[in-house]
Amino acid sequence: MRRPLIIIIATFSFLATYSQSPVDFSKFTVEQSDTATLSTTDLLNKINWQAIKTYCTGDNGHYAYERKDSLLTTYEYVKQGREASFEITSYKGMIMEFYSDAGNSSKQGSTSFFGKNVWLKYVSEIIPSLPEQFKLDNREPGNILKAYYKLLGINTRDEYGFICEYSTIGIATDRRIVVITLLKQHRIDLLKKLTDYSNLQTRLYAVDALIYNDYTAKQKILQLTKNLKEKQKELDLLQKKNANKTKIDELKIQIKASLDSISNSNSDLLTEAEWKTIYNLRDSNLTVKTCGNSGSYKIYGTPISDLLSDKAIAEIPKWYEGLKRLGYFR
Repeated sequence: MRRPLIIIIATFSFLATYSQSPVDFSKFTVEQSDTATLSTTDLLNKINWQAIKTYCTGDNGHYAYERKDSLLTTYEYVKQGREASFEITSYKGMIMEFYSDAGNSSKQGSTSFFGKNVWLKYVSEIIPSLPEQFKLDNREPGNILKAYYKLLGINTRDEYGFICEYSTIGIATDRRIVVITLLKQHRIDLLKKLTDYSNLQTRLYAVDALIYNDYTAKQKILQLTKNLKEKQKELDLLQKKNANKTKIDELKIQIKASLDSISNSNSDLLTEAEWKTIYNLRDSNLTVKTCGNSGSYKIYGTPISDLLSDKAIAEIPKWYEGLKRLGYFR
């Protein structure tokens, strides 16, 4: 009888240990401004990083990692199954960003912080000679700063593609993901700026995003124009019948809104000069570093004339719509 009892006690003891968390997630606060400079040491002391590392043996379902490269240090904690986790990225003793998720069993939820000024210092060290026309300052939202500079090559592979097979399954490239961020935030101004950037892969990402934006604008204009004609017919009919003034006024407001939307969408269309820039790039005889989406990961040299041929341009919206179906635009 004692043996089963010992097993039961040992099992409960293991489960209790396994269910514990060595992390006080309440220490990850986001009250600070995103332009604040936070000390990495202060946060590590608050969460007691040394104790976390000691506790996380792996055998108990808790893991702690500390990784360093030439400029960044990353501190990461994971509870098996990613039930809870955090990651802190430090640059020269300053927190560049952190993310924490206490898991469903906690009231703490998830928090995140992105230090814009620290990120910009990091960018300046990676690309010290970046021309002024391509620089952004801390007045931009954090997600835009991060996406824009990743598109320039910060912490991303220098390759072009939509889906690349890094492992057993294909996924969108890092630069593709940040291009989608800029499209979702409608930062067409930044994409147009990058059509003159020195890195060919970055330029091509910007160009195909602008082509897709032009396509979606044309589709929207077609639909709005169709709706506008229907509303105008309805308005003409009501006015002939001297119908209810309230209904007529409502239709006039809707027509005005449609006209404004058409005008806004027209501003998204590529101009003749912008198309000429794209065609000049196509005819430049340059070779793009592309990654494949079948077989093992490999970088290929692909003529830009192939990637911007009339057929390839027509396929660009289909690629983006495919990524949308896969959830990349959420």
